[in-house]
Amino acid sequence: MDGRRKLAGGGAATLVCAAVSGMSPGLAAAANATQVFTSVADGFVTASAPRRNYGRTRVLQLRAKPPGRAYLRFRIEGLRGGVVSARLRVFVTRPGRAGLQVRAIAERRWNERSLRYRTAPALGRVIAEGSARPGWRSFDVGSLVEAPGIVELALVAKRGTVSVASRETRSKPRIRVETAPLLLAAGDIGSCSSGGDEATAALLEGLPATIAALGDLAYPKGSADDFAYCYDPSWGSFKSTTRPAAGNHDYATPGAAAYFDYWGAAAGLRGAGYYSYELGSWHVLVLNSNCRFVACGRGSLQETWLRNDLALHRTRCTLAYWHHPLFSSTVGTATPAVQPLWQALYDAGADVVLSGHAHNYQRFAPQSPSGAADPTRGIREFVVGTGGNSHHPAGLPIPNQETVEDTTFGVLRLTLLETGYLWRFVPRSGDVFADAGAAACH
Repeated sequence: MDGRRKLAGGGAATLVCAAVSGMSPGLAAAANATQVFTSVADGFVTASAPRRNYGRTRVLQLRAKPPGRAYLRFRIEGLRGGVVSARLRVFVTRPGRAGLQVRAIAERRWNERSLRYRTAPALGRVIAEGSARPGWRSFDVGSLVEAPGIVELALVAKRGTVSVASRETRSKPRIRVETAPLLLAAGDIGSCSSGGDEATAALLEGLPATIAALGDLAYPKGSADDFAYCYDPSWGSFKSTTRPAAGNHDYATPGAAAYFDYWGAAAGLRGAGYYSYELGSWHVLVLNSNCRFVACGRGSLQETWLRNDLALHRTRCTLAYWHHPLFSSTVGTATPAVQPLWQALYDAGADVVLSGHAHNYQRFAPQSPSGAADPTRGIREFVVGTGGNSHHPAGLPIPNQETVEDTTFGVLRLTLLETGYLWRFVPRSGDVFADAGAAACH
């Protein structure tokens, strides 16, 4: 597309930097926030009365034969982070012999006051199964609850008859959602010659997240026009929740002047570009890997600041990000100059480093600054140069590289738990690559 045709959009709010100092179930902790959502619509249908509506009843009646099932709708909104777990709770008033199933439904076109067996949505896959003993019963529905939105499901008796209290009672169905801080990360983003940044920006919509923009934010030269026309119309919509790092293309404008003008206080001290902030129980550091302009070496102002900052913030979990990766299989993108920054982080027991620069996705096993595998104290590096500009060939595999993908745009989703983290690469709509896992902090 033409280099100046993107229209400048929203995201003009000024961001004040949060701090300039200067699933593995076992990883979740009780300190995570919890929110409870009660059903906003429910009702049951039965083949024995296919034209009758039971949308205002106090009891949802489920039968295996003749078939009868209940439908529930929830509105999940105002989440305070990424979803760690979601559990449906229903109150069984009449137990069944073979338990309950929670099922997805095939469509969402039903109304509580017009719901009937003949027009009720078809059943989809089984989400969870469990006991139908009397009292409160709980089911894992995490696969249905990943973000704010409408959640609909069906309750089915596996055999016999089961009765469940409806939303007309004090024991109305509810979903309990546990959340933790969410960090969404990618670099190499805004280009007026690519629509990839619009595709990745769509992945950020509606999520209660902090955005880690990993450098090279406005192509080709990080100029004021590049930010105004090639970054702001897409990722600029999330400016108020973005914590940026500077890339080499941002420095194609002398002193990264337009970068610092655009971000203001959010970019850290002008001319330095490194800072830190807290995200839940995690300490997060944003560093400047443009070592020709802001020194990265042992004893430099930045490296000294980093060691002092780490000494002041001795948290269980620590994450850092900047633009240039220390480890990368893409030719010409590995950057040995940032090794002193890795060393300081490694010495302090940091857990995760995020970078861009290579326009692809790479995940590494925990390793030392010299590249030796270190499952006990090593740092896990993610290269996430998938923000939408273009793609680079991954290159031949290198030691400790666990996953690589070089044809997909997307963002890395990190859920920051009290004692560990969950990761998931989220591809743009239409792409199918996936990568997910969990790890504990040191």
